[in-house]
Amino acid sequence: MKRSLTIFILIVLSVFKSFGQTNSNPIIAEHYKTKKFDTAIFPASSLDMDPGKRFTPNKEEINRAETNLNSDLKDLNKNKPNQSPATVIHEKLRKYKRQYFGYTDQNGNRILLINCFWSKIKEFNERWLNEKIVVFDGGSYFWQIKFNLDTNELFELYVNDNP
Repeated sequence: MKRSLTIFILIVLSVFKSFGQTNSNPIIAEHYKTKKFDTAIFPASSLDMDPGKRFTPNKEEINRAETNLNSDLKDLNKNKPNQSPATVIHEKLRKYKRQYFGYTDQNGNRILLINCFWSKIKEFNERWLNEKIVVFDGGSYFWQIKFNLDTNELFELYVNDNP
Protein backbone atom coordinates (compact mmCIF):
# COMPACT_ATOMS: atom_id res chain seq x y z
CA MET A 1 0.00 0.00 0.00
CA LYS A 2 2.81 2.34 0.92
CA ARG A 3 4.57 1.67 -2.38
CA SER A 4 1.37 2.27 -4.38
CA LEU A 5 0.79 5.55 -2.60
CA THR A 6 4.37 6.66 -3.28
CA ILE A 7 4.05 5.81 -6.99
CA PHE A 8 0.72 7.64 -7.17
CA ILE A 9 2.21 10.76 -5.55
CA LEU A 10 5.19 10.70 -7.93
CA ILE A 11 2.87 10.46 -10.94
CA VAL A 12 0.70 13.30 -9.69
CA LEU A 13 3.75 15.49 -9.01
CA SER A 14 5.20 14.82 -12.46
CA VAL A 15 1.88 15.72 -14.11
CA PHE A 16 1.61 18.98 -12.13
CA LYS A 17 5.26 19.77 -12.83
CA SER A 18 4.67 19.55 -16.60
CA PHE A 19 1.67 21.90 -16.30
CA GLY A 20 3.82 24.41 -14.46
CA GLN A 21 6.58 24.49 -17.05
CA THR A 22 6.45 27.49 -19.30
CA ASN A 23 8.71 29.08 -21.82
CA SER A 24 10.74 31.74 -20.00
CA ASN A 25 10.30 34.17 -22.93
CA PRO A 26 6.86 33.63 -24.43
CA ILE A 27 6.32 35.81 -27.47
CA ILE A 28 3.35 38.01 -26.76
CA ALA A 29 3.78 40.58 -29.52
CA GLU A 30 3.19 40.07 -33.22
CA HIS A 31 6.40 40.64 -35.17
CA TYR A 32 5.65 42.85 -38.20
CA LYS A 33 8.65 43.54 -40.40
CA THR A 34 8.87 45.21 -43.81
CA LYS A 35 11.75 46.54 -45.90
CA LYS A 36 11.33 49.91 -44.17
CA PHE A 37 10.66 49.04 -40.52
CA ASP A 38 10.78 46.33 -37.87
CA THR A 39 8.02 46.41 -35.27
CA ALA A 40 6.41 44.50 -32.44
CA ILE A 41 2.63 44.90 -32.10
CA PHE A 42 1.58 44.29 -28.52
CA PRO A 43 -1.92 43.00 -27.75
CA ALA A 44 -4.46 44.77 -25.61
CA SER A 45 -3.80 42.19 -22.89
CA SER A 46 -0.16 43.22 -22.56
CA LEU A 47 0.83 44.28 -19.07
CA ASP A 48 3.63 46.55 -20.34
CA MET A 49 1.36 49.48 -21.00
CA ASP A 50 0.11 52.64 -19.38
CA PRO A 51 -3.24 52.35 -17.64
CA GLY A 52 -6.37 52.99 -19.65
CA LYS A 53 -8.55 51.21 -22.14
CA ARG A 54 -6.27 49.27 -24.43
CA PHE A 55 -6.61 47.87 -27.93
CA THR A 56 -4.43 45.81 -30.22
CA PRO A 57 -3.21 47.89 -33.18
CA ASN A 58 -3.55 46.34 -36.61
CA LYS A 59 -1.09 46.45 -39.50
CA GLU A 60 -3.01 49.17 -41.33
CA GLU A 61 -2.76 51.41 -38.25
CA ILE A 62 0.97 50.64 -37.94
CA ASN A 63 1.45 51.54 -41.62
CA ARG A 64 -0.32 54.88 -41.06
CA ALA A 65 1.88 55.67 -38.07
CA GLU A 66 5.02 54.68 -39.97
CA THR A 67 4.03 56.92 -42.90
CA ASN A 68 3.65 59.82 -40.47
CA LEU A 69 6.95 59.03 -38.76
CA ASN A 70 8.69 59.27 -42.11
CA SER A 71 7.00 62.51 -43.12
CA ASP A 72 6.51 64.42 -39.84
CA LEU A 73 9.18 63.32 -37.35
CA LYS A 74 11.76 65.79 -38.67
CA ASP A 75 9.53 68.78 -37.77
CA LEU A 76 8.85 67.45 -34.26
CA ASN A 77 12.55 66.78 -33.80
CA LYS A 78 13.84 70.17 -34.97
CA ASN A 79 15.52 70.91 -31.61
CA LYS A 80 17.18 67.46 -31.56
CA PRO A 81 16.95 66.94 -27.78
CA ASN A 82 19.58 64.59 -26.30
CA GLN A 83 20.89 63.65 -29.75
CA SER A 84 24.40 63.43 -31.11
CA PRO A 85 25.11 63.92 -34.83
CA ALA A 86 25.50 60.14 -35.17
CA THR A 87 22.02 59.41 -33.78
CA VAL A 88 19.64 62.12 -35.00
CA ILE A 89 16.47 60.07 -34.82
CA HIS A 90 14.67 61.32 -37.94
CA GLU A 91 17.82 60.76 -40.01
CA LYS A 92 18.40 57.23 -38.66
CA LEU A 93 14.78 56.07 -38.39
CA ARG A 94 15.49 52.73 -40.12
CA LYS A 95 18.08 51.90 -37.45
CA TYR A 96 15.39 51.68 -34.74
CA LYS A 97 13.13 48.80 -33.80
CA ARG A 98 9.70 49.89 -32.65
CA GLN A 99 7.17 48.55 -30.19
CA TYR A 100 3.53 49.53 -30.67
CA PHE A 101 0.96 49.72 -27.87
CA GLY A 102 -2.61 50.91 -28.40
CA TYR A 103 -4.81 52.70 -25.89
CA THR A 104 -7.75 55.07 -25.77
CA ASP A 105 -7.15 58.36 -23.95
CA GLN A 106 -9.61 60.17 -21.66
CA ASN A 107 -11.08 62.05 -24.67
CA GLY A 108 -11.80 58.83 -26.54
CA ASN A 109 -8.93 59.24 -29.02
CA ARG A 110 -7.21 56.05 -30.19
CA ILE A 111 -3.50 56.49 -29.50
CA LEU A 112 -0.48 54.45 -30.49
CA LEU A 113 2.45 54.61 -28.11
CA ILE A 114 5.57 53.95 -30.19
CA ASN A 115 8.56 52.85 -28.13
CA CYS A 116 11.83 52.96 -30.13
CA PHE A 117 15.31 51.60 -29.50
CA TRP A 118 18.52 51.28 -31.50
CA SER A 119 18.39 47.93 -33.30
CA LYS A 120 22.10 47.17 -32.89
CA ILE A 121 21.84 46.90 -29.10
CA LYS A 122 21.87 43.12 -28.87
CA GLU A 123 20.76 42.77 -25.25
CA PHE A 124 17.22 43.83 -26.23
CA ASN A 125 16.89 41.69 -29.35
CA GLU A 126 15.81 38.65 -27.33
CA ARG A 127 13.28 40.53 -25.16
CA TRP A 128 11.70 43.12 -27.42
CA LEU A 129 8.84 40.85 -28.54
CA ASN A 130 8.10 39.87 -24.93
CA GLU A 131 8.21 43.09 -22.95
CA LYS A 132 8.36 46.83 -23.27
CA ILE A 133 11.97 48.01 -23.46
CA VAL A 134 12.52 50.60 -20.73
CA VAL A 135 15.81 52.44 -20.27
CA PHE A 136 16.35 55.53 -18.11
CA ASP A 137 19.22 57.08 -20.02
CA GLY A 138 20.98 56.25 -23.29
CA GLY A 139 20.18 59.44 -25.17
CA SER A 140 18.71 59.10 -28.63
CA TYR A 141 19.27 55.35 -28.73
CA PHE A 142 15.92 55.22 -26.87
CA TRP A 143 12.89 57.39 -27.55
CA GLN A 144 9.09 57.39 -27.59
CA ILE A 145 6.43 59.17 -29.51
CA LYS A 146 2.65 58.96 -29.70
CA PHE A 147 0.42 58.86 -32.77
CA ASN A 148 -3.25 59.86 -32.69
CA LEU A 149 -5.11 57.55 -35.07
CA ASP A 150 -8.15 59.86 -35.12
CA THR A 151 -6.23 63.01 -36.16
CA ASN A 152 -3.23 61.37 -37.90
CA GLU A 153 -0.86 63.44 -35.77
CA LEU A 154 2.37 62.59 -34.01
CA PHE A 155 2.86 64.16 -30.58
CA GLU A 156 4.79 63.97 -27.29
CA LEU A 157 8.22 63.11 -28.65
CA TYR A 158 10.43 62.09 -25.75
CA VAL A 159 14.13 61.30 -26.24
CA ASN A 160 15.91 59.71 -23.27
CA ASP A 161 18.47 61.76 -21.38
CA ASN A 162 22.14 61.27 -22.09
CA PRO A 163 24.04 59.28 -19.45
